[in-house]
Amino acid sequence: MNGLRDVLEAAGPMLYPVALVSLVGAALFFERLVALRRAAVAPAGLAERVRKAARAGDPSQQAASELCEGPSAVAAVLGEGLRFAGCERSEIREAMEDRGRRELAHLERFVGGVGALATVAPLLGLLGTVTGMIRVFQAVVDDAAPKGMVDPTLLAGGIWEALITTAAGLAVAIPLYLGYRYLLGRVDRWATELEEAAAGLLDVLAPPSAAAARAAASGAQQASAQGDDTAHRGAEIAPSEAV
Repeated sequence: MNGLRDVLEAAGPMLYPVALVSLVGAALFFERLVALRRAAVAPAGLAERVRKAARAGDPSQQAASELCEGPSAVAAVLGEGLRFAGCERSEIREAMEDRGRRELAHLERFVGGVGALATVAPLLGLLGTVTGMIRVFQAVVDDAAPKGMVDPTLLAGGIWEALITTAAGLAVAIPLYLGYRYLLGRVDRWATELEEAAAGLLDVLAPPSAAAARAAASGAQQASAQGDDTAHRGAEIAPSEAV
């Protein structure tokens, strides 16, 4: 049993699901590898160009919006913020956060599938080994029944044949798991970059100082209104106390 074909035949039918997991997992990994490249998620310098265009003072933000017409995730998030230019800081932040969550979900697509396949592959290999061992011991029993003794070579040969699927499952699972962890790292890195790009544009569209000034002015107006109302109630109460 020296040829590869003989080894594959000895491994049993469970080797085919392991091979299928390997092909599907490799396809998903390379698809995500292409989808998570920089040009598709955060083109170099795009966030800075959008911020510079937003600082130009155009109320319609036409120039900045044109820069966000690309298909990248950063362009989608920044474009959503530009749509709410002129609104309150909290509204702009909420709009970009909502779009960022949708873009992040798109980036994470199929990544969980790679992790699931990395978990399933060794289990399929183990299942193949168990079924192979059952087949081996059944053959040993059938061989020992008429002879009254067990052939050790039959048992030893059957065991190593059954272990082929476990080895194959591990050989598939290990690179898939490493690829899964790599994809998770890239998704986390892009999530951080999306957040930084959104925060930078938010500070341009609604600077924190301006937002704080508006909040302070609003608080002062409310306090003044409350004071006037209190003084008015006091003026109404004073004549009654004098009487």
